[in-house]
Amino acid sequence: MIVINQKGHVTAGTSTNGARHKIPGRVGDSPVAGAGAYADSTAGGAAATGDGDVMMRFLPSYHAVELMRAGTDPTTACKKAITRIRKYFPQFFGAMICANITGGYGEYQGTVSITL
Repeated sequence: MIVINQKGHVTAGTSTNGARHKIPGRVGDSPVAGAGAYADSTAGGAAATGDGDVMMRFLPSYHAVELMRAGTDPTTACKKAITRIRKYFPQFFGAMICANITGGYGEYQGTVSITL
């Protein structure tokens, strides 16, 4: 979720699915700033879902917000953040949403191609 209030303050949040068979005490991507979600009131916000262990290595939400800060539109920022992960983890399946401070928004889903 990404919220921009009337004063222009941006916040983003996400939750974990409680991955099956997780190691007791393991921290998922949700509480790691930049992995599950990230917001900066000078640029925008992003929230992602997918394999948290992989996402914590790449901080896709932070990456997308920094791309928007540099002028990238939200949809392209989402796509670039997910595509960067898939470059190293081709089987990664994830998605993200992004919104910039002007109210523009977008999403991208990285899917695995299956040949029948």
